[in-house]
Amino acid sequence: MSLVEATVILAVVAALSAILAPAIAGYVINAQEAAAKRDVEAIAAALTKMLTDVGEAWVLRDGNGAAATDAPSRAAGQRVDMLVSENGTTPVLAATARSAGTDWDDPVDNAAVQKLDYYLVLNTPSNSSSNAYRSASDMSVTAQFDPDDGRTFHSEHAWRGAYLSGPIGPDPWGERYAVNVEFLARTQGTTPSGSRMDVVVISAGVNNRIDTPFEVDGQTGRVDDIVAVVSGGTR
Repeated sequence: MSLVEATVILAVVAALSAILAPAIAGYVINAQEAAAKRDVEAIAAALTKMLTDVGEAWVLRDGNGAAATDAPSRAAGQRVDMLVSENGTTPVLAATARSAGTDWDDPVDNAAVQKLDYYLVLNTPSNSSSNAYRSASDMSVTAQFDPDDGRTFHSEHAWRGAYLSGPIGPDPWGERYAVNVEFLARTQGTTPSGSRMDVVVISAGVNNRIDTPFEVDGQTGRVDDIVAVVSGGTR
């Protein structure tokens, strides 16, 4: 092969690459967005199933192990504000950041912010097995605190996971999924914003930045954020 022929071949390859690169990049992004959508929907379904099984309206870091004598208000100091998957802290659009309290980019502290794995895979709230939700093997317990109304006692509520195969990893762009569980069962007229907010599972999308406010009112992510509903603010 002559130098001229090799030059021509390289020029053709370069031209084809320039033509195909945008199409390939678009295909990759579409595939990533589809994967993230499947993930957030799976996490939303798993969390809903877990809360139904254990009979809790809130995500609690002390699990469903209260004694019969515990007051219904015992849950107030044990509520978790956000659950996240593995990996880094996703940046938040400055215009949507909260002035105080939990935001999408808050770090895991094993208190207000915990990992999804603890609830959906391992049953170790606060990363402590001693705080576990009651399992199916505890079904014989007859004097179980009923988190639905705080008065009567039932033995049917139990953690029946794992609800997802773990560990629950990052989204296709390497950032974490997050769920603003602070707003589960929030009643009308409470802060912030004076009404119940939507609870969603969120991925920051291709720009690796969450553009949707933590107090999201509306079940569609902003810009390129990808969301799935756990509970709606209008329910």
